[in-house]
Amino acid sequence: MSEEWSSNSTPAVPPDNKFRQDLHRALEETHRQQMAKRKLGAPPDRGPNLTRNSTFWLLMIGLLALAGLAVYFAGRSRR
Repeated sequence: MSEEWSSNSTPAVPPDNKFRQDLHRALEETHRQQMAKRKLGAPPDRGPNLTRNSTFWLLMIGLLALAGLAVYFAGRSRR
């Protein structure tokens, strides 16, 4: 394992026909599902719901800001 890998030492291998057929079938199925959802008026998938995550980070930023203000005013009052 002491040899480093380089792209020149390994020949490119094209995907076999079964892989291409499976990929094509999966892409067609996904396309059909998305078109059916659009026809039904369902909202498009936008990935995971970030509401909880966003709320968490807003709270963390708020707490850091409050801690920063507390440190600032504690240092000011000692002078």
